[in-house]
Amino acid sequence: MSAKAGRIDAESVDAEDIVEDFFSGVVLAGLLATCLLFLFLLRKYIQWGGDCPTDNRIDGKTVIITGGNSGIGRATATELSKRGARVILACRDMKKGDAVARAIRKKTMNPNVFCMRLDLSSLHSVKEFADEFCYNEPQLHVLINNAAYMGPKLTTSDHIEKNFGVNYLGHFYLTKLLVEKLHKNAPSRIINVISDSYQSGKLDFNDLAMHESYGIYRAYARSKMALAILTLELHRRYYSEVIWTFAVHPGAVNTDLLRNWPGMTGNFLRVMSRILFKTPEQGCQTIVYCAVADKVRDHAGKLFINHQAVNYVKRVRDWDMARRLWNVSLHLIGCDDEIEPEQVEEAIHGADTAKQE
Repeated sequence: MSAKAGRIDAESVDAEDIVEDFFSGVVLAGLLATCLLFLFLLRKYIQWGGDCPTDNRIDGKTVIITGGNSGIGRATATELSKRGARVILACRDMKKGDAVARAIRKKTMNPNVFCMRLDLSSLHSVKEFADEFCYNEPQLHVLINNAAYMGPKLTTSDHIEKNFGVNYLGHFYLTKLLVEKLHKNAPSRIINVISDSYQSGKLDFNDLAMHESYGIYRAYARSKMALAILTLELHRRYYSEVIWTFAVHPGAVNTDLLRNWPGMTGNFLRVMSRILFKTPEQGCQTIVYCAVADKVRDHAGKLFINHQAVNYVKRVRDWDMARRLWNVSLHLIGCDDEIEPEQVEEAIHGADTAKQE
């Protein structure tokens, strides 16, 4: 009798173990399914946006795209080439740039895609690019300021913090040098590719070199805030000359932007970007829209997200900050004669804080 009871107890224990294992498996499967569903929905949310809603062509119009040999720049160049544009890839690496230009020409059957050397971390290179372009190219209709740096603290050849120097100051100087060409071919467009990170950016005119507060994301956000401010200032100055300026936030896009972020954080972000972020082809659609769409004049100066014009955060619409940034930038590129005499000293102070020791 006791042996029979022992067998029953053993069988009961086995049944309980089976039930526990089953329910553990169900819970684990449920958690896994929930995580996968969350990632799926998050990916759909991040990638939401759709294709450019217009089929407009820009046959014969000349477009410059900085950083046009990879990521969003390459995707934008390919799409505009399909629409008949004469595309200039402004790239630092000529070997890679020429290869990309050949690939785009072959893919789109448009022979008018070329590469020119531009290193935005060198004001001398920016001047050389602009001089060569203006000498060889009779027209310019669209300037797309797309190239960007994000990474550890480095300096440009002009001793400027690299995020600020490449993402903002290099584009400021390039735009200034090409404004006359844009004016002669008006109506024309300037498109500044920013990021929603601009909302958290902070400009400290007592420490533009970020000696006291450098962080990879913080420096990148600061540079994109400066580019957003520049968009509004260019609109204010040049709208009357029929040069329309737009800022575009393309969304989170899987590009090489994160390649310089060091350590485990960088590895994690690069993996997540491959899983969750938009492709460059998806990310370029709003840039293409601002380059080719009709009836966008009334939205000039605004920020575009997913083909829709939206307002900037209030801090960006600080006209005194815009004036100070403009004057500091003029001093850094050697144009003090364009600064109001009573504002030169203030500009020099701000520019001095931008230089790395």
